[in-house]
Amino acid sequence: MRFQRPDVVDSRSLHGDQTRGLAAPPGFTLVEFLVTLAVTAILFSVTVPNFRTFVQNNRLAGATSDFVTAINQARTEALKRGVRVYLCRTGNPHDEDGPACGADLPNGDANADKDWTPGWFTYALPIDFNPGSGASDYDEDAGDELITIAPAAAADLTVTANTLGDRRFGFLADGTLHASGTVRYTICDDRDGAGDTGRLFEIAPIGRVVISRTDDCTPEG
Repeated sequence: MRFQRPDVVDSRSLHGDQTRGLAAPPGFTLVEFLVTLAVTAILFSVTVPNFRTFVQNNRLAGATSDFVTAINQARTEALKRGVRVYLCRTGNPHDEDGPACGADLPNGDANADKDWTPGWFTYALPIDFNPGSGASDYDEDAGDELITIAPAAAADLTVTANTLGDRRFGFLADGTLHASGTVRYTICDDRDGAGDTGRLFEIAPIGRVVISRTDDCTPEG
């Protein structure tokens, strides 16, 4: 009788029958690959538009918050200082010589009527301002005080005024609007208000601002 040493392993147990009974190496079949590719394409087509909408909505919400904050700040400053405080559109809010109402864009293009997209700024008129002079545009030499400067609106956003709020609008010392009528602004993106995605700001003569959704990016008045 032959005895095998315990520390000696029969090579046949390692090599002779090693291929028998083993499964094929794991992997994808062509059908499985095509199914995976199809499912990925479907998920991609669903999630990407939703993500873009999410980004657009957040951008609109941020711009809405910034604009209403600027309006309320101007009214608060008018009440606190006891003077007229204005917001004025400009094409070049960060001009090295200081902002100017209705100024052209840095590339020389005109700041179009009713277009507040390039930016705006807030300023206070002096306590001795004479309403009869008609000089309501910002003039540092006349004693006007610059309060805040807002940069251009985010990409794909437009800020549009109605006729009453075209160049500027402001608040009197008692917090009421500087002119009779309702000043309106809209903020829209490239959806152009479709599905009420636009934001409408209405500033009543008493100085109160109301925000609502709109599908019309051209404010009335």
